[in-house]
Amino acid sequence: MPLSRQRTELKAFLRARRAALTPEAAGLPRGARRLTPGLRREEVASLAGVGITWYTWLEQGRAINVSAAALSRIARALRLSPVDEAYLFALAGVPHAEPQARRQLVLPPALPGLLELYQAPAFVLDPVFDVLAYNRAADRLYDFGAAQGPLARNHLWNAFMNPARRRLYAPCFEPGVLNLLGIFRLNHAAHPDDPRFEALIDALAAASPEFVALWERQEVAPLRSWTAHFAHPDFGELRMHSMRLPIRDGKADGATAFFFVPQDEATAASFARMAARREAAAGEPEPA
Repeated sequence: MPLSRQRTELKAFLRARRAALTPEAAGLPRGARRLTPGLRREEVASLAGVGITWYTWLEQGRAINVSAAALSRIARALRLSPVDEAYLFALAGVPHAEPQARRQLVLPPALPGLLELYQAPAFVLDPVFDVLAYNRAADRLYDFGAAQGPLARNHLWNAFMNPARRRLYAPCFEPGVLNLLGIFRLNHAAHPDDPRFEALIDALAAASPEFVALWERQEVAPLRSWTAHFAHPDFGELRMHSMRLPIRDGKADGATAFFFVPQDEATAASFARMAARREAAAGEPEPA
């Protein structure tokens, strides 16, 4: 393809993909004055962690220096499929290494049933903090299905970007998320080839200055019990110990089960009410 045609195709491709991605799908608020359904250039630049001028020139097809790392961040910001990402690299004239296949975690078949037998909240996260399984009590605590967007099932993304989750964590937000970030940082070091870590870090850095400030503290946290203090709109003040148990079961290695244990009688009573609601809703479909 002639260079001029290649740049024209690059310009058209980026504009089309930007126009096709809604703010909600990118985890951004729509706002009241938006005239077009897609993302603005400055929003893509922010999500990708690149300068607005540089991104504008790229989208205009200008002859500029383009790195593979910057293109990868743009591909993640635009939620491109692997095929679309390879096409973007080809149009930009940048070599594109094939991503390594990520091992899919497979939970033991009995684990969801075990979680449901536990009356207090319990759930399972993979190393990048995507929610893999949970019981009804955990769903009543976190309302897992309420969030939307490509990172809706990520526990860390919700901690910073989900207003309802922020209100839940309000009594001790900073200590709680520092603990999460510490575990996440250890997981990242243990899985250097999983691109989802960098994608999540880039997305949070673009969307939350608070995340940047806390992430730059460089704190790590061991896998241990931790005392949590939540404020739930239905169940009031909750104080509990969070027991974290790594799953060692072949295809599930790397996942962690979280079990909440009430710290006081008031929290135990709240958990009992959650269990009572679970029994009353026994006819509801099982959570995914």
